[in-house]
Amino acid sequence: MFVPGTADDLRARSAAPRHGSADPTRRTLLWVRPAVSGGIRAPSLPHERPVIADATMTALHAALTGLNQRAKVTADNIANIDTPGFLAGRVNFEDTLRSELANGQPATVGQSAVTQSADPTNTNGNNVNLDTETTMATETGLRYQLAINALDGKYSLLRSALRTS
Repeated sequence: MFVPGTADDLRARSAAPRHGSADPTRRTLLWVRPAVSGGIRAPSLPHERPVIADATMTALHAALTGLNQRAKVTADNIANIDTPGFLAGRVNFEDTLRSELANGQPATVGQSAVTQSADPTNTNGNNVNLDTETTMATETGLRYQLAINALDGKYSLLRSALRTS
């Protein structure tokens, strides 16, 4: 149990604010794809594009990458809800994706910007709000499912076109 005025309280107030996912020494490259059976790797670099792709499919893949990163940061926030001095992280990839698509650039979401939340902190220096994180996790899951359904529709069209030709 956290008690204000104790040594834990002093450490929490004097410690530098942190967020596990925003730690610049702990970078993960989200565009790297895992190896599949047979030792073949899916495209792992932004310039390695699949044979059959269009702007919609590329944008959907980029959105899925950003949503996946947001889900990881949200899970990290929830896991650290009682950690003194922990500041919630936020992922914003939509602005970057929107500007890339508006400028005609290929949609890529490598390492989206993970920022610390500016929400007010409680007595132990932590600003994670379970209601906010739960809502964000639910919204992220729904958006992810929507993007998956859209991508599935594109692949269904391709399968149908290949069967009829």
